Amino acid sequence: MNAGRAMGMALLASPGLALAAGAEPARAGAFALADGLGLQMTLGLAVVLAAVIGLSWLLRRHALPRGGAIQVLGGLPLGTRERLLLVEVEQVRLLIGVTATQIQALHVFPASSSSPVSFKSTLDALPAESPHERPKP
Repeated sequence: MNAGRAMGMALLASPGLALAAGAEPARAGAFALADGLGLQMTLGLAVVLAAVIGLSWLLRRHALPRGGAIQVLGGLPLGTRERLLLVEVEQVRLLIGVTATQIQALHVFPASSSSPVSFKSTLDALPAESPHERPKP
């Protein structure tokens, strides 16, 4: 077992010993080629990543509609898959609950003026008791 380990170490150390002795092994050219190839691959990868990021920015900027009829004014995460969203559609605000399996309108606010209202103030304006509350057992 020790003889096998010593032989493996000698094989691993032989290229290093050849370089230390000043002799240039035949594989030295392969390492120089690999350095240039590695630089070329790195630059190619950087170009591809820059193209992907640039195209995604262009698509978000120009292809996706902005200022549509539906605007999300705010949101509040309630759990890992549940959240409350305040949505405005044609100046009517809706408080909706979104889960992994359904979307439900919780409250409809009447048409409002054009003055901006924060999500917190809209939640505070809700009545204390909701008609959707479950009866207590």
